[in-house]
Amino acid sequence: MQKKAIFLFALGWVLLSGCTVNNNPHTNNDLDGTITNDIQQSSHVGDNASNQKRDVPITDATLPSQNSKTRTEKVTHVMIHFISNAGVKPNDPYNAKDVYRIFLDYGLSAHYMIGRDGEIYQLVDESRVAFHSGKGNLPEFPTYQNKMNEYSIGIELLAVGTRDEMLSMMSGKTYDSINPSDIGYTDAQYRSLNLLLETIFDRYPSVLRNRKHVVGHDEYAPERKTDPGSLFDWSRIRFKQTNDEKRMHVVEQGESLWFIAQKYGTTVDTIVAANGIDPNDYIWVGQELIIPGKEGAGTEQPKERSQSHVVEQGDSLWFIAQKYGTTIDAIAAANGIDPNDYLLVGQELVIPE
Repeated sequence: MQKKAIFLFALGWVLLSGCTVNNNPHTNNDLDGTITNDIQQSSHVGDNASNQKRDVPITDATLPSQNSKTRTEKVTHVMIHFISNAGVKPNDPYNAKDVYRIFLDYGLSAHYMIGRDGEIYQLVDESRVAFHSGKGNLPEFPTYQNKMNEYSIGIELLAVGTRDEMLSMMSGKTYDSINPSDIGYTDAQYRSLNLLLETIFDRYPSVLRNRKHVVGHDEYAPERKTDPGSLFDWSRIRFKQTNDEKRMHVVEQGESLWFIAQKYGTTVDTIVAANGIDPNDYIWVGQELIIPGKEGAGTEQPKERSQSHVVEQGDSLWFIAQKYGTTIDAIAAANGIDPNDYLLVGQELVIPE
């Protein structure tokens, strides 16, 4: 008991030392022990892109050895998850110490965790197997049944899903007390996830850049898991949204149906039909709206996009927009990306008509 008390005291100091006080209660607590890794800025395409590097701070928050084991199989997959402490502290769901405690208490782990501001924590070395997937199956990889941990790198994002996705973990009353800004994912998380994935693709040629090898926990174990859920936008990590996937949008202050339709490259009528609402109805802050894919049942088909462009060295959104006689905003909306996001060489962009 004495040893355990000493360990917990030491752990609390490691996790909390170096934290900065912030008046925003929804801002993450940083963990100490930052290791700066030079990651080739492959996501920034410009005149001197080959010589540019981005320093991505990776916080060393290594879990005890019993939370992982030696890897013996080849890495072929990446699995995306969400995690939070919202069920216990809905008003402070992303406290890093609390989330770290979850891994310790349940004997779980992942290789990386990405905070709300894009900070990356390394919890387990990639040479070891993390305990993140559990029982499940991918139909195209039958030999991996219940063994995905052996073949994958697990990445947790600090996030909360939709109400329905979270009801197995908390009461509806608890969910309704979560600040709407804490629901879903942040732009910073998508940017950091893209950079991290690029380094993984470089290190492991067996992890192919497609949706068969980069999967969600809910795809592997759909009967028991809901993460990363419908709020996770796969197009933000350079994968096209499949026809039957539905995204969710949580309404924020000042938004209108027209604004939301423009953001997702769809129409007001399509969103209205998918949600069974009147286009003249008011929408409210925190309201969840389904953003259907191309084959959303009972919805208007979005306009066909006839062209695509594969990003080459030296390309920018401005250059591509000029080439096709369109605008940066139109390309960004068609691809569900931020106009300020970096581009990747080889990234495929839809060029709207």
